[in-house]
Amino acid sequence: WRTAIVGSASWSHAFLTPKNHWIYPDHATDRQRLAELKENRIAAWRDLSRSELESAGEHELTIWCALAGAMTDAGKRADVVDYVETWTLNTDSCFAVFA
Repeated sequence: WRTAIVGSASWSHAFLTPKNHWIYPDHATDRQRLAELKENRIAAWRDLSRSELESAGEHELTIWCALAGAMTDAGKRADVVDYVETWTLNTDSCFAVFA
């Protein structure tokens, strides 16, 4: 069987955390998650606490954490297609394919 799982979720959202005065996303934390994804260190995401994710406004990253767990168990690696960091929109976004 060949299966494709397609999903969509952004990373940090400015409006979900007072960290940056609700103006822009938590770029530093998103960059850290991006480095972990690119270096196939996503197993570390299982140790992220809900308070860490919420502090960064990364509520939707919980969806990525579930995907990361499944892909780690399946022995798949992420290929980051694109990463969009913005100061004017409300969220940073990452696009990846696991193979």
